[in-house]
Amino acid sequence: MTEGPILVPRGFRIIAHRGASGYAPENTMAAFRLAERMGVREIEFDLQLTRDGAMVVVHDPVLDRYGYPGRRVADMTLAEIKSLDMAAWFGDLACRGERVLTADELFDAFGRRFVYHVEIKAPSPRLAADLAGMIACRGIADIAVVTSFDFDILAEFHALAPDLPAGWLVRDGGFTEANVARAEAAGFAQFCPRAAEVSAASVTAAKGHVREVRAHGIGTREDARRAVEAGCDGMTINWPDWLAVAPE
Repeated sequence: MTEGPILVPRGFRIIAHRGASGYAPENTMAAFRLAERMGVREIEFDLQLTRDGAMVVVHDPVLDRYGYPGRRVADMTLAEIKSLDMAAWFGDLACRGERVLTADELFDAFGRRFVYHVEIKAPSPRLAADLAGMIACRGIADIAVVTSFDFDILAEFHALAPDLPAGWLVRDGGFTEANVARAEAAGFAQFCPRAAEVSAASVTAAKGHVREVRAHGIGTREDARRAVEAGCDGMTINWPDWLAVAPE
């Protein structure tokens, strides 16, 4: 018997993590299109810069996991990385031939149909400024949230675009009072702990300092249920169809 979806309150952010990446190759057009077909209205994706300064949607700085040992995004040109099949590692043969997307291609494809949660991956001297400029030029500041595990680059971005929500992602052991206070002092709108570390008490306390608590690191339905029951405002999830908005 198939387990039904976990119900979330209206306004809860169901964010397709790298697209519907539980079912299609992460950060590819296939994954984002599938998320849209599932009815998802918010997606998360990762940005890095190529050697020639293109903003590309790729998670890992080194492409070993995708079948290209030793190939570094920062060392490749856009043309070089575009030549790679970013679905070759994925089990579904129907997905083969997916190419690396640029940020422009992603925004062009979906326009205002998504809220975009943009994770800055590998820090570089240009990425924060280039991203802030792109968001401003496209007029999508009202549907964009920028996140990073790197506190300093997130603070740099927030200084460039103070009206745009920023979310600090923290790793294992990172959901502490000191880190929440640090996020508040920096002016970040979101604090993003791992789902395994949330509780009703910790989330309630954190929301006294930041606007939203958004969970990540969802690996099981139990993780997802824990984040919902703790009162989180949203989560990134590879399987967005595990969640559904509760009827009024």
